[in-house]
Amino acid sequence: MASKDPSLISNPQEQKWVVEITKILDHQLEIDNENPLVSLFQVPEIITTKQPEAYEPQQVGLGPIHHFQPRAYKKMEQKKLAVMRKVLQDNEIEDYKLNVLHNVKKLVPIVRSCYDMFLEHDDELLTWVFVIDGLFLLNLFHNYNQPELPEVGPKKRLVAQDVLMVENQIPFMVLKEINDALHVTTGSRSNIANDFSPSIFQIFCKIHSPLKLCSESQAPSSVDHILHYMYYSIVNNFRVRPNEDAIVATEFFNFVKKIPKDEIVQAYEQTISILETFTQTKLIIPSASNLHAAGFKFHSLKEDEGIKDALVWGKDVYLPIVTLYKESDVILKNLVAYEALTSNSNSFPLAEFMVLMCALVVNVDDVKRLENVIKGDLRADEVVKLFTGISGSIPAMKTSKESNLQGTIDEINMAYNNRLSMKPYLLLKKLAQWLLVALKAIGGFVGSTWKIVAYVVGIVTVFMLTLQAYCDVYGCDKTVTLLPFQLLLS
Repeated sequence: MASKDPSLISNPQEQKWVVEITKILDHQLEIDNENPLVSLFQVPEIITTKQPEAYEPQQVGLGPIHHFQPRAYKKMEQKKLAVMRKVLQDNEIEDYKLNVLHNVKKLVPIVRSCYDMFLEHDDELLTWVFVIDGLFLLNLFHNYNQPELPEVGPKKRLVAQDVLMVENQIPFMVLKEINDALHVTTGSRSNIANDFSPSIFQIFCKIHSPLKLCSESQAPSSVDHILHYMYYSIVNNFRVRPNEDAIVATEFFNFVKKIPKDEIVQAYEQTISILETFTQTKLIIPSASNLHAAGFKFHSLKEDEGIKDALVWGKDVYLPIVTLYKESDVILKNLVAYEALTSNSNSFPLAEFMVLMCALVVNVDDVKRLENVIKGDLRADEVVKLFTGISGSIPAMKTSKESNLQGTIDEINMAYNNRLSMKPYLLLKKLAQWLLVALKAIGGFVGSTWKIVAYVVGIVTVFMLTLQAYCDVYGCDKTVTLLPFQLLLS
């Protein structure tokens, strides 16, 4: 089928679209090598909705998604151009259009294929965006890679959190192409071009990563971008909710006494719902202060051990050091989002570790108990706020097999639940399962045997009062014992 001549299209916008699409497709058809894997993403709204500013750059927009974001553009565009001029002059580049822009433009059709979205900009504009932002990043990393580590103040930390956002990534292949163009001459400069590798990210990531990175010998030799480098270096560093009393059970008791006969069926269904919720709820790891009260102690792992090395030895819990600064909240959220977008659905090590930390840290006392693990310059209340915020941004995870970290969480729960005070709770849970079986067994006769159902509902009331008494003595986690009384009272 012959393509439609753009000149025959009356709508100017449609005509422009056809022309641009034709150009893009023609350029991509000229590529000999296979399209690369998708490695540049837009973060879905289900993740960004609670705190969109954690995924949208506030200081510096990089790449086609955020380069022209008004706020960041006004702040940084002139600074980017100043950096570009400096780098070109330092490298004695006289014709940057020939030496730099021309080379990068040849990459643009390939780079388009790296995005999980269609880039509407034409190749010329994308070339300029990648060159301006690429030179800005090369200069930034060069300033970090000095013999003496740079001082990192608040402004640098704000820039760093933007550089490490999922939607703000510049492909490594673009950075390498620009670097090669800057050192295209012969002699010693050619060696600089040949030596260009992902190790350029190492110092920057080491300074800003909340978790220890793997050793240089284990560092990745091939990456898509700097966020990929940091994520890989974190997960491959390994050796070769708040406590509240349960809702008062007497509300449920009073409700049952007031149920008219003609509403017993509704009460039956709601009672089933309550028991199902209670019996199916899994125990979540207690907070650090609760574990400490039960005799647990927290220790930090060695520097060459990371999130996959977390372990429990008796009542000693060993965790990797987490170093938190102002930018750490945004960096951790983007690392978790990146993992969710790139995972093969069999492994979510970082998200699992963050689930563990979010469960451990629910108040300032928890931070105190984890003083060997949590470092940095954040106050205790700021640490609590950080983990509370992260807990709401972790996507649901489904894995085909249990990971080492999941095993560690199970070990902590097992040791915690084997305490004498937990045995009555587990017995109550078993009783609830039997009550659920009994109620379901007479489910077909609810209408005609409402007195029997009312009797069983009364037993459930006694059960709830017993549970309340247990919670009054030993305390219960809201996440464990929260039952849907709201349904009954509605």
